[in-house]
Amino acid sequence: MNAAAPFQFHDLAGKTLVLTGVTRGIGRALLPGLLGQGLNLIAVSRGREKLAAIRRELDVDESRLRFFECDLADAAAVDATGRAIVAAGVPVDAVLHNAAIDPRHEFGKIAPAPWDVVWQVNLKSAVTLTQHLLPLLRRSPQGRIIFTGSIVSELGGSYMTAYASSKGALNGLTRALAHELQGSGITVNCILPGAIQVEKEAGTIEAENVLAAWQSVTRRLTAADLLGPLCLLLSQAGGGISGQCLTVDGGVLHPLMSRDVQTARLKTDGYA
Repeated sequence: MNAAAPFQFHDLAGKTLVLTGVTRGIGRALLPGLLGQGLNLIAVSRGREKLAAIRRELDVDESRLRFFECDLADAAAVDATGRAIVAAGVPVDAVLHNAAIDPRHEFGKIAPAPWDVVWQVNLKSAVTLTQHLLPLLRRSPQGRIIFTGSIVSELGGSYMTAYASSKGALNGLTRALAHELQGSGITVNCILPGAIQVEKEAGTIEAENVLAAWQSVTRRLTAADLLGPLCLLLSQAGGGISGQCLTVDGGVLHPLMSRDVQTARLKTDGYA
């Protein structure tokens, strides 16, 4: 049994997963759990020294965790990396597009604005890598494509128009590509995380409690909350799920729908 998770998807053992953005945040936090499921990983990310340090820390060799250094903001580099993975001759069963950037910016300021780089990292790099990997995924008996969206694409967010729109585009891409790959045996899905606790968002206890209070599940979510849904989508058990956007946000509440606000209506309607 995997010590990093209270569950085991046995059919994932020996499968190869390509994933992006592993040197920090959700991607880094997911590595032990994914390895614990028996997956072999091909990680696409920046920072050669960080990548080497991660392998040493996890105590795994190149057969379990292989790195391709790539700046996803560089379209040419992404194209070259996609070609290099294919040329390596390693069977690929799945791809998880995890990498993303979310710089805040004012929509009304025409320049400088991060639109091009945000869309390149969050959307276009995922498209290019998937296009290169598609022939390999077609050969797998369990081909899987998973994009990482965000609840911001549905809730919106001030000063996050580039990020929100790029993530919304992934939702549409998921549904359209699932249709296009009908009969291929490849499933296409998108995970929409909520406020996942990562190192860059570490704040005060008060701030953490406020974030938790916005959810039906009143604790901060971590990458561990994403591992189970991801493994389901990667496994045979999730083989009937495709073209779906699965939200993992702890049940984020609209302020008007919160229990405190609705208590007043409960009394008005005579059921309290």
